[in-house]
Parts: sequence; C-alpha cells; structure tokens
Amino acid sequence: MAEAWVRAGDLDRAITIRREALVGLDDDAPKWMRLDLSTNLGIDLMDRYRRDGDLADLREACAIGERVWRESPPGARLEVTANLAGRLSVRSLAPGEPDQTEQAREILEQELAVAATDDPERRVAMSALAGIHLQLWRRDGDRNRLATALRTLTENLDPETAGPEMVNIAGLLATAAEESLDQDLLGRAETLTRAGIAAGHPATASVRMTLHRLLASVLHTRYEWTGDQTFLTQATEAAEAAVREASTGPDRAQALSVRSTVRSTAARLHNDRARFTAAIQDAREALDNTADHWRDGEYATNLASLLAERYDLFGDSTDLDDAIALLDRLLDTGLDPDMAPTVANNQANNLLGRYERDAVPEDLDHAINLAEQAVALTAPDSSDLAARHDTVGRLHAARAHHRHDPEDLDTAIRHAGLAVAATPDPSPDRALYLNNWANWESERWERDGGEDVLSRAIDLLERALAAAGQAEYDIEGSMAATIAFNLGARLQDQFDLLRSRGETEMATLQRAADLFDEVLGAGYPHLAVLAGRRLGGITWLAGMWPEAQQSFAAALEAAGELTGMRPLHVDKERARSGVQGIGAMAALAAVRADDPAAAAVHLEQASATLIAEAIGIRAETVTFDSIVSAAARMNRHVLLLGSTPAGGVAVLVAPDGALDHQELPSADESALAAEATLFRQELGRAETEDGADAAGIRLAAADRLTAWTLESLVAPLVPLLAGVSRLAVLPLGRLAWLPITTCGVPGEGPLLGDYDPLLLIRASVSGHAPASRGTASRVVVLADTGTVDRPIPGAAREATEVARRYPGVIPRVDEETALGGDAVLDALLDAELAHVACHCDVDVESPQETVLRVRPPIRVGLRPAAGRRHGHIVLSACDAALTGAALPDEAFSAATAFLLAGAGVVTAPLWPVNDITAPRLMGDYHARLAEGSAPATALAAVQRRWARKRPAYVHGPWVVTAWPDAAADQAVICRAE
Repeated sequence: MAEAWVRAGDLDRAITIRREALVGLDDDAPKWMRLDLSTNLGIDLMDRYRRDGDLADLREACAIGERVWRESPPGARLEVTANLAGRLSVRSLAPGEPDQTEQAREILEQELAVAATDDPERRVAMSALAGIHLQLWRRDGDRNRLATALRTLTENLDPETAGPEMVNIAGLLATAAEESLDQDLLGRAETLTRAGIAAGHPATASVRMTLHRLLASVLHTRYEWTGDQTFLTQATEAAEAAVREASTGPDRAQALSVRSTVRSTAARLHNDRARFTAAIQDAREALDNTADHWRDGEYATNLASLLAERYDLFGDSTDLDDAIALLDRLLDTGLDPDMAPTVANNQANNLLGRYERDAVPEDLDHAINLAEQAVALTAPDSSDLAARHDTVGRLHAARAHHRHDPEDLDTAIRHAGLAVAATPDPSPDRALYLNNWANWESERWERDGGEDVLSRAIDLLERALAAAGQAEYDIEGSMAATIAFNLGARLQDQFDLLRSRGETEMATLQRAADLFDEVLGAGYPHLAVLAGRRLGGITWLAGMWPEAQQSFAAALEAAGELTGMRPLHVDKERARSGVQGIGAMAALAAVRADDPAAAAVHLEQASATLIAEAIGIRAETVTFDSIVSAAARMNRHVLLLGSTPAGGVAVLVAPDGALDHQELPSADESALAAEATLFRQELGRAETEDGADAAGIRLAAADRLTAWTLESLVAPLVPLLAGVSRLAVLPLGRLAWLPITTCGVPGEGPLLGDYDPLLLIRASVSGHAPASRGTASRVVVLADTGTVDRPIPGAAREATEVARRYPGVIPRVDEETALGGDAVLDALLDAELAHVACHCDVDVESPQETVLRVRPPIRVGLRPAAGRRHGHIVLSACDAALTGAALPDEAFSAATAFLLAGAGVVTAPLWPVNDITAPRLMGDYHARLAEGSAPATALAAVQRRWARKRPAYVHGPWVVTAWPDAAADQAVICRAE
C-alpha cells in the first residue's frame, strides 16, 4: 500500500503507513522484514527531505540507516552501507549539522575491503565512495587527493564488465578532470562511459540517456582542450543519441541541454547562425521540460547565456534584451543558493552588454553590484572564482572609461590580477584574463603615460598570446585573434612613441604588421575591420600603396560581411560605423597605386554604409561596371569624393567608362571637420542673438564655409571637369555637409552650376523596380507652421507660393489627418511631387527614428519592404539635408531618410533657411519644375540667377540628392497642366 502512495506522489501518506507497519510488527516477525521496511522508510524520508528541506527527515533517515547497517550481516551489507554513507554525506552539507563525511568514507572503504569481488552491489558502493571523495575535495580543496582516489576507484573496475550503473563514477571523473584540467582523468571518464554504453545492462532508457549525455559532454571537453574536430563530431553524435533516448521531463531537459551546448560550439566554429538558432531552440525546450525551472535556474541560465552569446556573435539586440529579461525573472523568483552567484555574474555581463549598446549608466552600476555579490558568494577554491573576478574587472574598466575615474581603473587592474592568479596555467581562460589585464594597463598608459606601463601591457599580451596559440588555429571564438590584434596595436603604439623621439625600431613595426596580417587571415569580420585599418596605416606610412589599398579593402569587405550577419537596422548601423573613412583611405591608396577604377569602387563601397546596408544595399555587390552603368543611364559624369587625414581624393567616371582622378591636398579630414564644426557652432551662436546680429552671424558663417569649400575642394576640380556637360557628385562622409554644388565666387553664381549638378546617395543602380504609385495625388503641398517654441512663420506663405504654380493644387497648412504614419508617408512618396515645409527632426544615433513634424508627427523609418518610388520630395523650412555629426563619418540627414524610406529624388537645404526669402526662391524653383525642367536643372538655374545679387546663406543651402535610377527618370516629372 505504501508503494502505491509513493507512485501516486503522496510521500506523507506512504511514510505514515510504513511507520505504522513497523510499530505493528510482532516480535517474532522475520528480521529481514523489519530491515526491509526500515530501508524503504529511510528512502522515503530522504525523498521528502529533498522535496521539503526538513532536517528532521534527514536526521531520522540517517538514524534508520545506521540501525539497518548495524543489524545487517557482515559481508552482505554493501548496499546498505552505500545508502548510509550517502545520507551522512548529505547531512554534512546541511547548515548546522555535524560533518560526517570522513565517517562515511571510512565505513564504505571498510565494507569494500571485506566484500566479495563479484558482489553485485560493489559498483554501487564504489560510485557512492567516488561521490564522497568529490565532496571531501570540495571541502578541503586537495585536488591531488581527489585525482588519486578516483584513479584508485577506476583501476578496480573492469571496463569490459562495467555497466550503466557506473555512470556516477564516470560523471565524477569528468567533473574532476574538468576542474583540474587533467586529461588522464578525462580519458578514464570517456573509457568508462563507452564501456557502460557497450555493456548496456540494466538498459533503462534513463540510464542510456545519461550515459550518452555524459559521453557528449566528455567529448565536447576534449574538443575544447585539443581543437580536434573529430571529438566535436563524436560529441554531436552522442548528444543526438541522448535526445533519442529521452522522452519528456528532466531526462529530456538534460539531453537537450547537452545538445544545445554542442550545437552552439559547432555554430561558433563554422559561423553558422542557423545552428546557433537550433542550439537556442534546444535550450528553450529544455527549460520548458523542467517543472520548477525558475526555482532550479540552470536551464533558464543556459538559455540566457546562449541568447547573450548570439547577440555578441551576430548583433541582434532582441537576444540581449530577452537574456536580461530571463535572468531578471530568475533573480526575482528566488534561486537555489548554489545558482545565485552564477546568475548574478551572468546578468552583470548582460547588463554590461546593454550598457555598451545603450550607454545607460544605471545599467553599469547595477552590473557592478551584481558582479561583486557573485564574487562574495563564491568559495575561495571554486573554479568559477577567476571568471567572476574578471567580470568585476571588466565592469570597473567600463565605468572608468565612462567616468574617467582612476579608482575604477585601478580596481579593474587588481581584479584582473586576481583572475589570472586563480587560473591554472593549462586553462584556456588564462589567455582571456591576461588579455583583459593588458587592456586595462593600456588604458592606464593612455591616461597617465609612462613607458613602463606600455611595456607591462605588451608583456601581458605576449603571455596571453602564448597561452592562446596562433590566431589561425583559434578553436573557440576569436580569442587568439583578439589578443594578436591587441598586441599588434600596442607594438604600433610603442613604435610611434619611439619615433616621436627620433628612434626607429622597424622590427617592432614589422612584428605589428605581421600580427595584423595574421588577424586578417583568421577570418573574424569584427576584428578584420580594425586590423585592416591598422595594417593599411602601416603600409601607408611605408608608401606601399598597393598593399595599403589591399589592407583597407579587406577592412571594407569585413565591414560588409559583419553587417550581413546582423538582422536589425540599429545593429547594422553599429557594424558599419566608421567605414567611410576606411573607404576614402582605400581610394587614395588605389589612386597612388595607379588604379583609379579600384578607387571608384572603394568610394562607392563606403557609400553603401550604415543605413543603406540596413535595407539590403550590400557593399560587396559594387563593381566598376555598375558605376559606369549608372553614369550612362543618367547621361552624367559621376564624381566620387572622399576625404582622409592625408587629403582628399576625387575620381571622375564618364558614361563611357573613361576615368580620371585628382588628389585634393587641402581637403584633409581634420580641416574639413574643423570647418564644419565651426559653421555649426556659429549657427548655434546666432540662435542666441536677435535681428541683425543673428543675421550677420549666419551670413558670415555661410560665406566662410562656402569660401573654404570653393578654395579647398571645388576650384581644384575645374581642370578635372574639362569636357563634362552634366555632373552627379557622390560626396563621402562629412563632405556631404559642404555646399559643393552651390559654392562660387560672390556675385558670379555656383562654380559647378553649369553642370546641372546633383548629389547621389550612391553611384550605382540598384536594379530594384520602382514600387507602384497607387492612387495618390500628382502634386501634394503640405506645410506646418510649427509650435509656439519652434515657429516657422514663412511656411504658410511658402505653401501658397508653391501651390499656385500647379493649377488645382490646394495647399494643406496645419491640417490634422486621421491617417496612420505609414499611410501619410506613402501618400507623400506616391506623389509625383510633394513639397513639405515643416520641421524634420533627425536622431543621428537612431536614424530610423527620423520624425516629420506634421499633424500628427510621422516617423520616416527605414522600410526595405516598401519599395522605391521615383517621385520627388522637396523639404524646406529647416536644415533637412544637413547630416548629423554623432556617427563617426556617416552622411545622414532628413533627405537621406526620405531616400531610404522610398523617395527617388529629394531637394532639401543644408542649413536653416531664411524665412523671408525661402518662399520666393521655392516659388521660382517650382515655376521651373512646372515648366518641365528636371530638379537638378531647375535648381541650378534658380541658384545661378539668385547668386548674382544675394549672399550664399540665402541661395546656397538647397541641394538635389537622388538615387541614380531615379535621377535618370527625372527629365520631365511634373509639368503643370
């Protein structure tokens, strides 16, 4: 009856029945019956203790076990001895209870010494003894004692007869091997596990699953230690076998968990996103198969770790957010004390990732608190202590970088040293901790100087690289390649330091170059972008132009590959940030290597950047033929411009494929940045002034920027443009801030005006068919006069002036619409011509959040599925074409936002327009459009006439920017009827 209640899950009823049965036994009842009842009662009490944690049950179970052990006949009590020893060891771990682990070991060893060698319970007893030795090791920290004890146990086993019941010993061997980095113990674990699988008795599905799961784990560890992919293949097979043997519940959770681990390793090795997704699906299903998974924590933690790792590998921000949410729930729900430091440490790492993404200081502070809690909760002899010190160090280093607090950096360095000290030499983690230590010493050097600090960082990196091996043999992620890059960077810093004193150590520079080349060969895109740029700089210094071009081109290619891995727009932006400068350097190196066609391709590659790649315009699809094709289709010469620290570069591509180029020494990156910054500062200063003073500041600022653009960039191009009739200009990066197409000598008109110039968002035809126009109006005129704090007084007058150029068009001023944001945006994009006079706010850190301030406001987000139209958007009444400066070198503005949302051509100003003159200029512009002129032709004509009598600030801000295919179709788009 008691067994029936046990099967029904009612332990309390079963225990009550067994107690009553023991009390009711007659004195003359057989001894075996009393012992049997007592044994079963002890088992039930232990099960209830595991369920409820009541120490009274544990104490009673131990007392019963001792009584059964004493009353059992000598030589035939191996099983009851194993049961008693197990209970005593469990009691030793309970708070406030006596430590009886040594007693448990002694009675087991005594019974094994007298038991028959063929006793069928011998393996069970040896398994229990192995568990006790593990507990003693964890208590005392004597790894040699554990290794010796486990070897002794396995040497008494015959692998040919060792069956599945020995799984506990094999598991303990594997645990001991991993924690002591002992390959001999790991080999014994594998041998014993394979023997158990081969023996196959007793062959329950649960035991078979456990053996296959253990074998997969052991083989996976062997792969991690050796890099031999044969072990990873075998681990995959064993994990699949474990899943096949498991049905539901805890067994299936364990099998899926090990398969998830193996799959994620294989995914990292092969850069296989699909396999990583499968690993996460396994981890998620494992969590679902655990009844009390939030209390246990192991499976939720595993899933969160994989999600966070996939974010690191592929950059999907959703993964990181999901990982943080999982662990937040785990921390809020309540954890097993053994899991608490692991979860706290993992969540600290996740919060660091979110801080690096979003720059919210509270995330960093919370992460530091969690990481320090994890260290405090970790035993001094724990193998996890090093990783937790490293986490604390990385977090303090991040905060030091953010707050410039020397104490944080010193704390980071101290914890890095503790992490290395707690890591044995054979551990692969040693390389990671040494690398981090070196990074923080490098930050100290950058902060305080001191050659000794730089030398110490280099020494740490040399030790780290020796521990990690060569980058091309890197078996786990990109650790060796990362260290090689960091060492190369510090050696390059050392070379520059010595050169500043007149000393030249070419061997140091050569070593740095060799390391960067090694990193490029390792095949990790996020490192190749940096290594290619560094190696390009070294070869540039040596005047090795083909090699410099090759290095910068490798960085561009890696940036494109990195973007392709990342599914979300915001993550693609981060992946491509900074590459426009690399593209310009590659182009200038190609020009100096006498390869202008390659220079044109590199400039075009870099233009397909950040947001452009977010809608699938991949840099590696660029060819010189595609640029020529765009030039021919537009019937325009294409002028590609880039700026580098060594000066500017211009490449001219004719519709027939003819090429010419020119260097622009005065258009260097620093001068360009200085002029653009000064211009924006002056405009900001004008906002604090009134009337004539404000106007004077704006006029002077525009005159200065226009004069610099003319002198440094445009005038030197005149000889290059001889014989050109019409021109399309692709200005890379910050060059898009300049009035390239509108600058000229005061009173004489734009120097490039006779070429009917327009700007390009890129210089090759996409091949995408334009989207259907739907049923939208041919001409839409929309205006919003703004709010009290941001008024646009001339917007209504401008809308009226524009609308009267198109018979039947009624301007919509300050109108509320019931349409949703996408519907309003589609109506504007579907029109042949839409004139919009309102504010347009660009968030340069999240460009997809550009907002057009109509009523209600609409978001001009990136919409790759919306298709591209060939209609013309005119943005006025704000500096809608001016690119933001927050991203390192991306040319982004409200104009490009509309182009990337689906517009074909956009006319917009580079700086805030004059409210008095803008309506008249826009009226003149639309008069020419209504007569049938293409946008570039119409704007050039208006600006030539206005420039004769008006300053650059008034006539110079407007530019036409287009896709090449749309520009080709803009000959006559909206003639007034």
